[in-house]
Amino acid sequence: MPIDSDANDPRNLWQNQEQGEGEKMTITIDEIRRRAGRLERRIRWRNLREYGAGAVVIVAFTAQLWRLHGWRLVPPLLLIAATIYVMFQLHRRGAARSLPADAGLSASLDFHLRELERQRDALQTVWLWYLLPFVPGFVATMMVSALDRGINTFLIVFGVVLVLLFAGIWRLNEWAARKLDLKIQELKRMEVDNQ
Repeated sequence: MPIDSDANDPRNLWQNQEQGEGEKMTITIDEIRRRAGRLERRIRWRNLREYGAGAVVIVAFTAQLWRLHGWRLVPPLLLIAATIYVMFQLHRRGAARSLPADAGLSASLDFHLRELERQRDALQTVWLWYLLPFVPGFVATMMVSALDRGINTFLIVFGVVLVLLFAGIWRLNEWAARKLDLKIQELKRMEVDNQ
């Protein structure tokens, strides 16, 4: 905690007071709308980045299809299919939803809580719907490379980097899910301010 020049200042005392276990904080509809709007914007930008990256991946691997033949077509086809599946799942599980403008205070709080929970759940299961679909394509890529050039240092490093990348993405999403869970718990402790 930073050291304040006047620890007895009423504002500092109020801001730094500990919340008791049984005490409830209040939240206003304006605060809910502000939080819901910020969440919606962040999700929209995240999804736009993901859709853009997905489009680049699809175009890049589609371009490869014209020059490959036989079983060498398998890796790019698997990676294109995985990308399409992931984009569909992202839209289904993680699309941004807008807080209804006519929702009352309790309905707004319930909506925002459900959205936070939906996003948290999507992040917690990212290994299943975001990472796992790419595994067959990457394994096929490594197999084709091993058949063409043999098992070499580059292939081993590529495999290790992929595993570390997937683990990092998984951990990052787990961390983000925990952060959302803290926000959910905070909101569940709040009372609505009907003023």
